[in-house]
Amino acid sequence: MALDRNGVITEVRKIAEAPMTYEGLKEKANVFLGAVDTAEEKTSFYALLEEIKSDMLTIDQLISFTESPDGVAVFGEKKASGLAIAAKKAKEQGETTCICPACQACKAVLENQAAIAS
Repeated sequence: MALDRNGVITEVRKIAEAPMTYEGLKEKANVFLGAVDTAEEKTSFYALLEEIKSDMLTIDQLISFTESPDGVAVFGEKKASGLAIAAKKAKEQGETTCICPACQACKAVLENQAAIAS
């Protein structure tokens, strides 16, 4: 899905607001959102992109985590199992990125970064 500048900003808001977003990524997203329409917009966007690249999970990482003892400890056995099943189904359908809202928003930002970075 092709997003314009406003669409990318909306996805960054989703990253900032998602409860499962890593704190460092949330911070970079908020810095960018605060810099929109200022001289710091592009610089903060590039910093956000780098953070996204290091924090966004692949579908395989999600599957591994939800099937691990750590994943079960975080989500509980029932939810971890459900997430693993959903992730495997998404992978079968061609998904390569974690299916959580934060990672999906990250994916959209990366795919549409030219709307702000260019």
